[in-house]
Amino acid sequence: MASIQEQTLAVAAKARIVVADAEPASSRQTVATLIAAGYECKSFAEADAALANLHESGADIVVADFVSEKGAAELIRKVRMQSPETAVVLTVANPIASSAAAAMRHGAFDYLTRPINTDELTAVIAKALEMASLRRENRLLREQLDVASMAAAFIAESPASRNLAALVRRAAPANSPVLIEGESGTGKELVARMLHHWSSRAQGPFIKMSFKSMAPMLSPFGMSDEAMRPHFGIAAMLSEYLERAAGGTLFLDEISEATPEFQAALLRLTGESDRPRMSANRSSSAGVRIVSSTNQHLTNEVAAGRIRPDLYFALNVIAIHVAPLRERREDILPLARHFLALHAAETGRALMLTADAERALLAHSWPGNVRELENIIERAVVMSTSERISPEALMIPGETPAHGGAAPTSVTSTASMPEEPAPDHMSETGVVAETETSTATASEPAAVAMEGTLQESLDRAAAQRIRGAIDAAKGNRNAAATALGIDRTTLYRLMRRLGI
Repeated sequence: MASIQEQTLAVAAKARIVVADAEPASSRQTVATLIAAGYECKSFAEADAALANLHESGADIVVADFVSEKGAAELIRKVRMQSPETAVVLTVANPIASSAAAAMRHGAFDYLTRPINTDELTAVIAKALEMASLRRENRLLREQLDVASMAAAFIAESPASRNLAALVRRAAPANSPVLIEGESGTGKELVARMLHHWSSRAQGPFIKMSFKSMAPMLSPFGMSDEAMRPHFGIAAMLSEYLERAAGGTLFLDEISEATPEFQAALLRLTGESDRPRMSANRSSSAGVRIVSSTNQHLTNEVAAGRIRPDLYFALNVIAIHVAPLRERREDILPLARHFLALHAAETGRALMLTADAERALLAHSWPGNVRELENIIERAVVMSTSERISPEALMIPGETPAHGGAAPTSVTSTASMPEEPAPDHMSETGVVAETETSTATASEPAAVAMEGTLQESLDRAAAQRIRGAIDAAKGNRNAAATALGIDRTTLYRLMRRLGI
């Protein structure tokens, strides 16, 4: 297997450069120099045309003429939005220090003064490609470490989870397409990443394509109209994702949300429109493994005519079902302790769940599955003023624990509740949660209005406390995070989620 260094060198050897230059003579000289140096190169007179080509075909470097500071800033912004790893090299008409400074200030990798010296041009391009190669290598290593950490922390206490882990291990080395079914919040993406991590493609990219987030673009008034938007059509977009995933895994998240046009394009580009299934050989020759997920039963979607039968058979070569949390109750406490340990580490506090809190967690039906459990633990860590997490501190939606630590009375599962908390026998588990105490102090904000769902009320309470801390710190978010007992990263994440 090729090393990461060998892969990045191979990418550099085939580097693609887009030139945006309105001066024909200058453009021809730049392109000739780059082609002579062994690079693939394409030139455009207008920046918009160069950006459209970047979106459609990708590029390692964009070489563009510096017309104005505003124009350079806008170009760099658009390049970063479309292709964050693409470097921008600007050519400055006059060796004016202010122009060069402006180019660098807005994020250009480097600049060249005109007339362009061919040796300087090739040297800057080589340097930019070397830096891009290092960034890709670092990104791949970070992704591998992140997934390795997640895989090591995979909670498999219940029989269902142990069987799932064994199935993922067996399926990972193959090139066959995999379909992961399960309710929202069960951890389907983690399973997809574990398939990638334990496969021979682990050093390649893991590219996620989320159909739910892309739904507005794939509407009849959006990107599905390829005749109206030739550069941004569905086939071009899918081709781009497949190219980005070359040598790795393409994760099609929530495939049941795909439009009929996208389903047809997917079958067409994988060469399977006339076959009942996608062969392992074709996936391997394309250099991409397809892993899909859905929170729907695709057999029902096929019967209803929303999913093409040939696409279903193409994707469903290896089927993996992720059970909801309510069906693997042995995982609840290990998961809770694991999330508590993660979020408590961010605050530098030693937190623990009381026996009543653990019974409350076991009694809940978890309609939001693992994602709901982590959100409850994270909120408890942020809001708690006590080192011991009580049922009241958890603020589980739909449950109203009585004073004195009684367990919640709203239970939908018939699973028996243990009298004592389950033993903590997994080294990577250990949960931390913290919440507001029931008695408010004079310095705390006034109680929020009790309207809407309990979850909405809890979110309003959290938002009110965060705003109060920021106001008290006169806008200093570092100080506000310290006052709340959390780190700045956690504060920013909560602010984004609560819309602050």
